Amino acid sequence: DAFIRPQLFVVSYLYNLPGPSNHFSALGRTLSGWSVSGVTTVQSGQRLTLVYSDPTNVFGVGNGALNLDLAQIAPGCTASQLLSGGSIQHQIATNQSYFNKACFTTPPVIGADGVGTTFGDARPGIVAGPGQLNFDFALAKRTPIGSSENRNLEFRAEFFNLFNHPQFALPNLTNTNFATSTFGVIQSTSVAPRIIQLALKLNF
Repeated sequence: DAFIRPQLFVVSYLYNLPGPSNHFSALGRTLSGWSVSGVTTVQSGQRLTLVYSDPTNVFGVGNGALNLDLAQIAPGCTASQLLSGGSIQHQIATNQSYFNKACFTTPPVIGADGVGTTFGDARPGIVAGPGQLNFDFALAKRTPIGSSENRNLEFRAEFFNLFNHPQFALPNLTNTNFATSTFGVIQSTSVAPRIIQLALKLNF
């Protein structure tokens, strides 16, 4: 489930802008040789499995020393209500969980001792993490040197995350554990802030 992205759209493009037919005239050297290219990625978030540290599970099959079992959904809550809603920027600014904490509770007790619990009922991959919308873009210009197309000076301006759009990473394993104080806290981004890179290359 962690690798599933229900919607994924990626487009790569390269377009040579039109210019004067005579590349070697003063006007041609100025207006010809321009091109734009880029990669646009739009995808939904990866699926997340929510867990709970449950040392009192009567079956004793928790995941390692952490005794991780599936989390328990509170009565009346549906899968569509498990996320807090609103922008992630607001959640981070207000130290709010990505998950709706009111929709989670401890697993039901089934042991005769009044302590032992069963598994939680949150199925694997029950919620989606943050999606991604990213634009990488490049503008290039090739200027002929002398009278040959084979000799040219190429200038490139590359923009990664062109619009400087915040794109957030998943809560890590600890932060998908209902028993932790950082449950649902997002601590990092999946894409760096806008990066601009300039390059000049001589082709001959």
